[in-house]
Amino acid sequence: MNPIKPQTGFVAFFDILGYKQIILNNDIHKTAQIVSDTLVNIPEIIIRNVLRASAGSTQAEPGQAVEVDSWQRTLTQIDWLIFSDSILVSLPVDPTLPLSETLQAYAAFATVCATLLNKSFAAGFPLRGAISVGEFFIEERCFAGRPIINAYRTAQELEFCGCILDEDANSFVSQLRKDVVSAGDINMLTMLDQTTILYIVPMKEDTSERHRTINWVSLEVEGFPRFEGSIRDYVTTAFLKHNKIALPGVQNKINNTEMFVRHVLTNLDIKPWSMTAQAG
Repeated sequence: MNPIKPQTGFVAFFDILGYKQIILNNDIHKTAQIVSDTLVNIPEIIIRNVLRASAGSTQAEPGQAVEVDSWQRTLTQIDWLIFSDSILVSLPVDPTLPLSETLQAYAAFATVCATLLNKSFAAGFPLRGAISVGEFFIEERCFAGRPIINAYRTAQELEFCGCILDEDANSFVSQLRKDVVSAGDINMLTMLDQTTILYIVPMKEDTSERHRTINWVSLEVEGFPRFEGSIRDYVTTAFLKHNKIALPGVQNKINNTEMFVRHVLTNLDIKPWSMTAQAG
């Protein structure tokens, strides 16, 4: 029997808000088609879109072919596990990597998670999720590890469509930010400040807590559906699509998600950034 080899890195857990209603309010043939068209294909679609964005970055800065190849290799290391209404995304990261490579890994992971949230929302599958860091083990459909449990538990507390960093992930990114400021890497500082935004997140039990929250609303990545027209209509449509019903608890999540979208669009000054970090 081969020994178990845990990995260290980023883990994100997501579940679909309203998935039970989709199952109950559609016949099995329609449900199967919905799941096949969206959930089964979404990992490939997301990676393709983010790769296209990196290709555009190369065209804008012709001297970065080697770095873009590295970015593509990082993206291919992201692992997806989709089961029922849950999505587990992970990326192993060697803790001994230099700062530039760690930043690139985080940029790839955060961008993929933001794109997943955005694409799923546009398709009528609002997600709630959380990101953690640490040691984990994933092989086929077996998985274990504290960051997976932490991400799952944190995600279950959210009362809106969104993804937050748990305490361990927030500490990790806060340290990254300090290192980036010390290194004077303006591009990666922009990346860190664009991929997340501090927000008072609505939680269960009518509580709210301040968290570093993934920006899935307006990230400058090719393929992001834009919020156009009425924000209220856009958010409501996502929550009611596929014959879902706005029960009282759902209505609360709609309101909370609308407020988050408005907060990002009002308070985050969107700036472009490239996929590469300074060597160091």
